[in-house]
Amino acid sequence: MKVYLAGYISGSKIKECIEWRKKVREYYDNWKGERYPIEWLDPLNGEIEKISPDGLDCSLPGKALVHRDFCSVKVADLIIANLDTFGEPRPSVGTTYELAWAWYLKKPVVMITTDDNYINHPFVKDTVSKFVKDVDELLESKIVNYFFKGQVTANY
Repeated sequence: MKVYLAGYISGSKIKECIEWRKKVREYYDNWKGERYPIEWLDPLNGEIEKISPDGLDCSLPGKALVHRDFCSVKVADLIIANLDTFGEPRPSVGTTYELAWAWYLKKPVVMITTDDNYINHPFVKDTVSKFVKDVDELLESKIVNYFFKGQVTANY
């Protein structure tokens, strides 16, 4: 199973942008002493040498980022989209695109947000498989497990 970790990217908040993704990956890499065979697709994985404080410029051309992220969404079996901007005023435009691609490609989405503007928006509430308020709730809900087990050999 392949899971894409969509979410805000900003050079000034890079620690937070990496931290939540790392927490999810480590949880499933150490699941009850075993590793879930999940391939993590992460836009922060790769050869990005620098990201500007506002997250709008980096060492790669914009088209390369867009095309790579689209390919990641396309091959993913599940999208986890974190809409937290970590206090930054800039909206998460890239993640919004990834959500649109996920809908077009019929990919399930689990969204991390407490923002009622997303939760109650018809373009979001009717396309997201599950809403959770934070990474801890994501992990406690075992929704990733649910999607994973739906794609592996049945074991009763």
